[in-house]
Amino acid sequence: MIVTLPAVRPPTNATEESLLDHALTLFAEKGYEAASVREIIEATGVTRPVLYYYCSSKEDLFQRLVHWKHDEAYRELGRIVEETKGCPHRLRAIIRGSFAFCAADPRVPKVMFQTTFGPTIPGISEFMAEVAKLRFLIVHQVMQEGLEAGELQGGDAASLSLIFCCIMDQHINVLARMPKPKKRLSPELADSLVDVFLNGLGAGKRKQVSLPPFVASPLL
Repeated sequence: MIVTLPAVRPPTNATEESLLDHALTLFAEKGYEAASVREIIEATGVTRPVLYYYCSSKEDLFQRLVHWKHDEAYRELGRIVEETKGCPHRLRAIIRGSFAFCAADPRVPKVMFQTTFGPTIPGISEFMAEVAKLRFLIVHQVMQEGLEAGELQGGDAASLSLIFCCIMDQHINVLARMPKPKKRLSPELADSLVDVFLNGLGAGKRKQVSLPPFVASPLL
């Protein structure tokens, strides 16, 4: 799947990258609204004019650091899914890639989850919904093609995508906050979660499950 993202200039030098990195740390520790511009410039060791040279506002700074951390990762995830054949293998690639990305810098999922699911922040909440939509659409395509190929059954692509993302994201949300997230968010766990999604855990004779349609999804 080709992931289309807006053209956002990457950091051009060490000062700008340091600014984004310190902002990410403060947003992860304190939340978007509690972290102040003053704290960010003091942590970075720059002046206020320097910050505003690179970013027009606190909101712009936040959006730039999200693009900085996510854009290439989403493009790579889309490329891997496009090159991988078979629904089970594609789902494993999605969870493995998401686990590795979040374990590499646990500040990122912390910011994403607390900003997405916390109190509404005008401008930021809408932006985060658009960012979340990018990955949901990758999963949705895999589910749709899995249904069409007869590899999946029991629900529409949106319903299956929601279940899958809930399984994946809650593990990221919990385990990325614990010590040694790289060890916890392992490829083995990723593969096991795909097995749970595809095969379930119930003992005895399995009954066929049919989910109600996932209507009026804001993610599609």
